[in-house]
Amino acid sequence: MNARLVVLHLLKIVDGDPMALDHLMTHDVNMARLDHRDRSFVFETVYGILRNRLRLDHYITHFLQDKKPTRNKDLMRILRLGAYQALYMDKVPHHAIVNEAVNQAKESIKTRHLAGLANALLRNIIAKHREVKLPDASDLVARLTIEFSHPEWLVKRWLDRLGLAKTKRLLAFNNERPDIFLRRKVRGISKQQFETDAKAICTPLTPTGFMNLYYKLDKSMTADGIALLREGWCAIQAPSSGWVVALLEPQPNDRILDLCSAPGGKTALMAELATSGTVVACDNRARRLADVAETKQRLKLSNVRLCAVNGAVPAFKGGFDRVLVDAPCSATGVLNHHPEARWTKSTDDIARLSELQSRIIRAASLQVRPGGVLVYATCSLEAEENELLVQAFLKEARQFALEKPPASIPTKFVDLDGYLRILPHEHGMDGMFAARLRRT
Repeated sequence: MNARLVVLHLLKIVDGDPMALDHLMTHDVNMARLDHRDRSFVFETVYGILRNRLRLDHYITHFLQDKKPTRNKDLMRILRLGAYQALYMDKVPHHAIVNEAVNQAKESIKTRHLAGLANALLRNIIAKHREVKLPDASDLVARLTIEFSHPEWLVKRWLDRLGLAKTKRLLAFNNERPDIFLRRKVRGISKQQFETDAKAICTPLTPTGFMNLYYKLDKSMTADGIALLREGWCAIQAPSSGWVVALLEPQPNDRILDLCSAPGGKTALMAELATSGTVVACDNRARRLADVAETKQRLKLSNVRLCAVNGAVPAFKGGFDRVLVDAPCSATGVLNHHPEARWTKSTDDIARLSELQSRIIRAASLQVRPGGVLVYATCSLEAEENELLVQAFLKEARQFALEKPPASIPTKFVDLDGYLRILPHEHGMDGMFAARLRRT
């Protein structure tokens, strides 16, 4: 497959299984066969199309008198790829974009009869895209939905809670190309040596990176092109995740349970801090647990034990010093890094996830020793998954109490109620919520 066919191949899989995207980007056999330049093209276009899907569809449907072709998913993937290249990328000649789309349409029995339509439509988008208007400003939700390519239910929800100015800042942040960060290993390589080796590609993130372990990647690079990553001296991890581990405050001899551990970034950092202790890393999906195993092996972590466990059911008798519940959630705080998530969730999903999160935190609480710490965390911005859930849990579990974050966490990340709360539109980082609970 050439790079454009790989893009269509990945988008088709993601349409059926959005959760597969991260795994596909690093493990798909077709990706592995591409050179560095083509892999960068695939990353740019796949994530760019997912991030701008509604806006692209707005351009496509504008030039269609008959909307029936939009029901052809294979054709829409071809048109989105062509439109994205034409509107958001300036290195691909327009005639090549059109020719490639026509050839792609001709290669499938499902789309070959629409090759002419693809040709005409993309030519119109290229020549007349400035004529396409957004919905009228009088319909604010519809306008923001198209302008920032977010689902209508989410735009309305944030407008009701945050107001217009904050909502627009949040939507705009989600559509920016995300920063990528490397997290240096705690031990095995000195700060000076790491920064010497990484100075050509990274900038230290201070003072907003936990223990000064985080570095912003300055160059557009795929993971296999970073020698320090391949050799196990660092991991790719957002700084927000580091502050969740800081909230848990692992100690050298701790016995730690990580109930929803995949892909293993927080697991690794906890294991590096709990030097003589043990981290039991759990997940209920084999593919996700394999990602944790890969992280463990690459970073050479001997004190991580893997366990296939359903986090909603207690698997161990109480006795862990610290338990982390990085709960499955709506991911509304990380839509910048995971644009696919915005197309897979609804208000019903938030209610369903909240119920699952309640079961997981209750199960987790039974596995904390007296005096131990339980940290509940999500990458959601929604109250039902965050503070409301914690408050309901504390009413039920009287042996637990909310505890203030350690002094190592900057006050700007701590709200008035004592929760860790990192907001994309306020802090310019992945959204994160976490509560530190002590079993009394």
